[in-house]
Formats: sequence, structure tokens, C-alpha cells
Amino acid sequence: MAVDPARLGSLLQKGAGPLYMLLGEEPLQAIEAADAIRAAAREQGFAERTVLDMSAQSDWSALDAAVRDRSLFASRSLVDLRLPTGKPGREGGERLKAYAAAPEPDIVLLLQLPRPDRDMRRAAWFKAMESAAVVVHARPVPPDRLAGWIRERLAGHGLRITDDALQLLAARVEGNLLAARQEVEKLALAGVREIDLETLAEATADAARFDLFGLSAAALRGDTARALRMLEGLLDEGQPEPLILWVLARDARLLVQIVERRAAGANDREAFQGSFGEQQKALRQAAGRLDPARARDILRRAARADRAIKGQDPGNPRQLLLDLVARIAGRPLTLSVPELETV
Repeated sequence: MAVDPARLGSLLQKGAGPLYMLLGEEPLQAIEAADAIRAAAREQGFAERTVLDMSAQSDWSALDAAVRDRSLFASRSLVDLRLPTGKPGREGGERLKAYAAAPEPDIVLLLQLPRPDRDMRRAAWFKAMESAAVVVHARPVPPDRLAGWIRERLAGHGLRITDDALQLLAARVEGNLLAARQEVEKLALAGVREIDLETLAEATADAARFDLFGLSAAALRGDTARALRMLEGLLDEGQPEPLILWVLARDARLLVQIVERRAAGANDREAFQGSFGEQQKALRQAAGRLDPARARDILRRAARADRAIKGQDPGNPRQLLLDLVARIAGRPLTLSVPELETV
């Protein structure tokens, strides 16, 4: 069953299904759809959550363990299975195919994938999942609908905007929905209710405020000093640590995908599929200095920071974020750790 992200909420109100396949072509749509599925599962008693970040090189017995070894106090659980490369390998493909044929009734399995290419769609495991799961394809908002999307977001905060200000705001975010959400939230915090060109300029004129995407791009380009200064600024401004980490982890997953595709012999067009514009330029610079092992290490460290932010790890979230940014930029602040636990 395929469902548009806009209709997912009403579907989830009827009850969480056993299997969801989320195709994350557009980052914000994907993260909000995943959040909605996880929230619905929690509300319906799936209290325990296991996160698995997998690839073709992973030990896929971890999926069996997550299904089998559940807490005695939480018989219903959610397994958040992330496959950023979209390639589970032979073993992973067989396990996914088998699970799709017989999903566990007391588990919600959320399989998160990148934008599907032709090879992924032709794979037997993908076809099996597609037949058994609720499929949510998080696509970009078309350019002719972006202004309407922004207007709806503003209306959700009780804000009205003139047509000319709306067109300027839509042009400014260049189709980037997460950037659009940031702008909407800034306007909501500015204390205005009616937005015209003048109030839009005043509300967004503070150049000292650091941009989340600028942080990730600076780190990917290897500009360590600027990236660390931007992160300090964001943290001091009170930007939520989970949101900062989400942006960094999103680009880290793309980076892993790119360097693994390159290592497998893919050309640049195939390797950089799913990245665009300035983001792709920054990713190219990072991919030029990282091999797959170092890229995966960055992703593991992002997972460690995630656990610290959630209070599941004794680490200092601020220090772990600083080290993560420096490591993406190529100048780690801490010594290498031989092996980090994955989520």
C-alpha cells in the first residue's frame, strides 16, 4: 500500500501497521514521516525502540536479535532499520525478503531507505517489502507547490503573508524544505503576525545567526575553524541538539553512500545521486578525502552523539557534536577509538 506523506497522519490514527517502508528522497518529508510513525507506535503501546544502521557489510543477525530479544516489560516494540545505501547485500536482502513474508505481529518495523533507483526497485527484497509494507515515498515538493506549502506552514503558526513576500521567501529557500521550515520558525519567533516584504527583511536580517545547512557545508568542505565556530553559535543560540545532529547525520549518511558507491566502481553521476547544488559540491570535497571506513566511523560517532543527547550514553552531547563536526571536516578533536558501538 502506497501512501502520500500528507495522508500518513490520518492513516496512522487507525492504528500502526506491522511494516513501513520509507523512501527518503526529500529529507524533511522523510524525517517528519518517520517521526509520525514512531509517535503513533509509542501511543499504541510499542514502547521499546531498537535502531539498526545497516549496510551490505553489516551483520544482519542483528535484525533477528532485535526481533527475538525483546524486553520482558515491553512485549511490543519498534525496530527502526536504516539502510542509507539502499543495498543490503545478499544476506540482508534474504533476511528482509523473509521478514516481509512473515512480519512479527508485536513489532512495528520501519525500514528507511534513500530514493530508490532502478536496481533497488528490481531487487527481490524490495519487491517483497513493497508488497507487504505501507510504502511512504517522501518526495520533494514541486516548485509550483512550494509557495503553497510554505503558506500552510505559516498558517499553522497563526501567520499570514503577502504574495510578494511569499514569493521572495520561496525563492530564498530554493526548494530546500528544511531551510523553509527554519525560516518559518524564525518568523514565528519574531513576534509578527502579518508578514510583508519589510517585516520579512527585518525578521531575517540578523546575519549573526548561523544557519544549520551552512554548518554542515562548512564541515564537509574541510573548513574546521568556521564549522566549529558555527556550531558553538548554534548551541549558544539554543538551537536544539537533536536538530543539529539530524542535519549532520543526514549528510553523513549521504557521504557513506557516496564513498561506498565510488569504492564499488560507480561513476560520479551514480555516486552523487540524491545530492544537489551547493550540498553536492561540499560532499564532493569530503568524499575526496575520506574512504568508506572513515566515513562509516563518522556515522557511528553520530549515533553515539544521538545516544548521549537522549541520555542513553554518558558522553557530553556538546563535546560529541564538536568532535563530530571536526571529524567531518577532517581534523578530529579526540583520539580514534578502535571500535564504537553502533545503534
